[in-house]
Parts: sequence; structure tokens; C-alpha cells
Amino acid sequence: MKKGASLISFMWAATNPELVEACVKQGINAFSIDAIPRISRAQKMDALSSQANLAGYKSVIMGANALGKIFPLLMTAAGTIKPSKVVIFGAGVAGLQAIATAKRLGAIVEVTDIRPETKEQVESLGGKFITVKGCFY
Repeated sequence: MKKGASLISFMWAATNPELVEACVKQGINAFSIDAIPRISRAQKMDALSSQANLAGYKSVIMGANALGKIFPLLMTAAGTIKPSKVVIFGAGVAGLQAIATAKRLGAIVEVTDIRPETKEQVESLGGKFITVKGCFY
């Protein structure tokens, strides 16, 4: 990059000091997206959540493709096809999007998370929260 150019990217500056030094040496103005605080005012620039959202969606689509079976319950003249069951580990941004996508495709969705407070979010999306007693809670 030319001197005076601006670089806007995920830099992970704390773990990539060589990259930061290269930018300084070259005279590049660098802005690290991963360093933007996750606060209300900066919500429009929260690339981490947007990418996690896409990852949750895409993971279900890729899983459905690899499964080789359809997700929804289907009743045909030849018989009934039971809906697929999907288990999701983690109800963060990606997990919540995965729940919504799997439900839209017609799957039965079960979810677990080490944070019990996510149970309400999981259930609001139509998932069944799996609780492992004595393990995390």
C-alpha cells in the first residue's frame, strides 16, 4: 500500500505486532474493526456479530446439504418422512441464527449452552433447551 493510504480491516493488533509495525513503517493509516467497542453507538460497525450471524445461517445450510435428508415433516401417499433433528451447541449470535434457520427449514431443534440465561432466547425461536443438571448450573 502507498504511504498515506488507509487500511480498514480485522487486524487483531494485540496478536499481530508485525502487521502494526509494517503499517507504521509504510506510513499507512490503519483502523482495526475488531477494536471497535461493542456498544450501542457503534452497533452499525459491529462486524463480528454480522459475520457470526452469517456463520450461523450458513452452517445450517451446509449441514442440511451434507445430511442427504430433508428437514421438514412430509406426509405423502407413500408414507410419512419424519423431520430431521438438529442439535446446536451454543446460543450466541451464530447459534440463535442457526436455530431460526433450522426451524424455518422444518427441523426439530435442540440447543444447549453453558449460560442458563439463554434458555428464554432459545425457546422464543422455537428451540428446545437442553439442560445438563449438575454440569454447568
